[in-house]
Amino acid sequence: MEVPMDPTAFASSLRASISSWKKKKLFSPLNLSNTGLESEQHAAISALLRLLSNNPSCALAVAHVEMNDVEDVLCCILTSNCSDELKGVAAELCCVLFSNTRIRSTMAATRCIEPLVLLLVTGSSPAKISAVRALDRLLDDDQLAEQVSTHGTVIPLVGLLFGKNHVLHESVGRALVKLGKDRSACKLEMVKAGVIESVLDILHDAPDFLCAALAELLRILTNNATIAKGSSAAKVVRPLFSLLSKYDISPNGQYSALQVLVNILEHPQCRADYDLSPHQTIEPVIAMLNSQTPAVQELAAELLSHLLQEEHLARDSLTELVISPLIQLLGSSLPTVQKRASKVLANLALAWPNTIAKEGGLYELSKVILQSEPPLPHVVWESAASVLVTILQYSTVLFLEVPVAVLVQLLRSGMEHTVVGALNALVVLESDDSTSAEAMAESGAVEALLDLLRNHQCEGTATRLLEVLLNNVKIRETMVAKSGIAPISMYLLDPQTQSQQGRLLCALALGDLFQNEHLAQSKDAVTACRVLVNLLEDNPTEEMKMAAISALQNLVMYGRSNKRAVAESGGVQVVLDLINSSSPITSVQAAMFVKQLFDNHAIQEYASSETIRAITAAIEKDIRSSGSANEEYLKALQALLSNFPRLRLTEPASLCIPHLVTSLKEGSEATQEAALDSLYLLRQAWSACPTEVFKAQSVAASEAIPLLQYLIQSGPPRFQEKAELLLQCLPGTLTITVKRGNNLSQSVGNSSAYCEITLGNYPPRQTKIVSTGLSPQWDEDFAWAFNSPPKGQKLHISCKKKNKMGKSSFGKVTIQIDRAVMLGSAAGEYTLLPDSKSWPNRNLEIEFQWSNKTFTNNKQ
Repeated sequence: MEVPMDPTAFASSLRASISSWKKKKLFSPLNLSNTGLESEQHAAISALLRLLSNNPSCALAVAHVEMNDVEDVLCCILTSNCSDELKGVAAELCCVLFSNTRIRSTMAATRCIEPLVLLLVTGSSPAKISAVRALDRLLDDDQLAEQVSTHGTVIPLVGLLFGKNHVLHESVGRALVKLGKDRSACKLEMVKAGVIESVLDILHDAPDFLCAALAELLRILTNNATIAKGSSAAKVVRPLFSLLSKYDISPNGQYSALQVLVNILEHPQCRADYDLSPHQTIEPVIAMLNSQTPAVQELAAELLSHLLQEEHLARDSLTELVISPLIQLLGSSLPTVQKRASKVLANLALAWPNTIAKEGGLYELSKVILQSEPPLPHVVWESAASVLVTILQYSTVLFLEVPVAVLVQLLRSGMEHTVVGALNALVVLESDDSTSAEAMAESGAVEALLDLLRNHQCEGTATRLLEVLLNNVKIRETMVAKSGIAPISMYLLDPQTQSQQGRLLCALALGDLFQNEHLAQSKDAVTACRVLVNLLEDNPTEEMKMAAISALQNLVMYGRSNKRAVAESGGVQVVLDLINSSSPITSVQAAMFVKQLFDNHAIQEYASSETIRAITAAIEKDIRSSGSANEEYLKALQALLSNFPRLRLTEPASLCIPHLVTSLKEGSEATQEAALDSLYLLRQAWSACPTEVFKAQSVAASEAIPLLQYLIQSGPPRFQEKAELLLQCLPGTLTITVKRGNNLSQSVGNSSAYCEITLGNYPPRQTKIVSTGLSPQWDEDFAWAFNSPPKGQKLHISCKKKNKMGKSSFGKVTIQIDRAVMLGSAAGEYTLLPDSKSWPNRNLEIEFQWSNKTFTNNKQ
């Protein structure tokens, strides 16, 4: 074994050798053609070549000697008529020397390019190999490579690709790779010179090392799209798939072959031109997916992503076998590999969703989506998310296999398809299991949904799920619920919001939120009040009206500031307009809101006679359409009259009385109670109100006298006291009917009987005189009108007889009439006093009635 020479000693030895050559003129132009000296010349160069080959570090010493002399020698040899053997060894020495960067940068190296290229054409096979190796060294320098390309190197190199000289072919292939890199013109020249055909001729029985080199050459060529789509490149597809089936091909060869196929088959037209079977294409790639080299796995996945765009390949049963290795790649934690694997799975998800799920795809996809360390490139995340959603759309059963947190994360996707799929899955999950709503909220679903609304993305489904979540009591108690008020309000105000369904559901969501007292008292609640009033002013649908009013009801229930916000934003007038809506449901809801709005004095300046007028109009309309008024109108009216006594004296208050009376007659028990309460409230103001108001209201209310009498006798106990107190203030008419007398004794001869009636300070009245024996019959009515019932007054009736002898009395009777006022009517037999001891008791049959009827034929 030779001992490496010290570089300094080597330089000294080299200088001595060159000096000796000069003295002997060994390498002068005249001696180069001297065949007698050629063996000595060959020996000298070979010795130098052996020194450099065995002592690579000594090659640096060459730069410190007279390099021009050395390179002049080499140039002279390469351009002379000396033997190919001598030229070959000179070219081999160039190969060794050009491995040094400093030597390649000399002018002498440039001068060697042309003779080396010429040697490719004229030299023997060993000389050509050496020339190729020397040029390969020069091609490592970009500037020299450019010069090599301009010396017509492509065609001679391509011309060497024939036969079975595998060592030469490897060197040529390596040189062509360097020559073609980033030089489209050179690549096209190679193809025109038939390089692809030459490579294919060699490839089918080439050893592994050569297959790798030739595949790399094809890779460089097909990186050019024009070449990849050309007819020559089309010839390599089948051979390269066959190459991938070889078990002894190196990872580098696999990588290059896969890249070539990707370069070609990524073009749809190219795929359409090849009638490749799954066994030819899919089967070799499966083995590549199981490679230990990530770069090979990545390219295999990328190739599959292009192949499987062809439906017949994607749906072939053999393709199902790629799913398991792809899922393993998905869990590799290598972003580039994950990206390719997810892209392929996206093509397979339509054909094999159940297989992907069965092989653990949902689990691995979920891991990718939730992966935070290391952070994934967004494109990888989006691809995995898209695959997951595509699988889920085939069966709702699969929803249960995906963590809620994953589905929530999908809402952050920039792809509408993914967001829609996630939304649908979350909606279904919540409907099947209401407890999942809390898990969604904990995973950030509310925030994600609000972001979707800000971007006006998937508004219909997003607002649907948002409303469902915020309708959950536990979620409303979290901070995220409070932070949602402002974004929802802004969404409703945003002029870009076009989705009517979204607006409706957001209004419902606000209503849900404000069921919580603390949220209704938050600072953002005031803004929400104004937003909801704005909705009601914007010609909304009936559903929207109901949603907005319901939300406002929740708001005003808990805060005086909310009531003021509603009033100051014009809400009172808006709601009064809604009370007279064509929709009975909306109208009733508006009345309920008015009741809440004015259940205290928070906004008393907004309580006006117009409020009473609007409610009265709604009551009247309801009575006309259905015969009775809804109790909510009456309760709203009652609230106003109760909290704001000044409204009792207004004209609208007087005008509502007939409708209250009707409601007292025709309504349900709740309606009757509300009507009775309102009448009673009006009655409380009569003692201090102007006379004309009192008269107008009491006369109108007197129509209720029969109803009040009925309630006193048969109504619920809670009605009776108010009915009595109200009845005692109403004007009415007392009617007395004197029916007949019984057991009136008569004197001898004809006689007649009559009755004289006295009430209070009114003038006495008298029945007609009749002559009918013991039981005279009068059947006469007498009526008195009162501004209020004659409380405590007594009726005096004297029964008298008249005959030829003059007048005398059968007796008198005194009757308390209060009972008739309360009962409405009473009848009975009243004994005349004093009693007759010689005759059965005399009595009168009399009927009493207190009513609102007016008699025009009263006897005065």
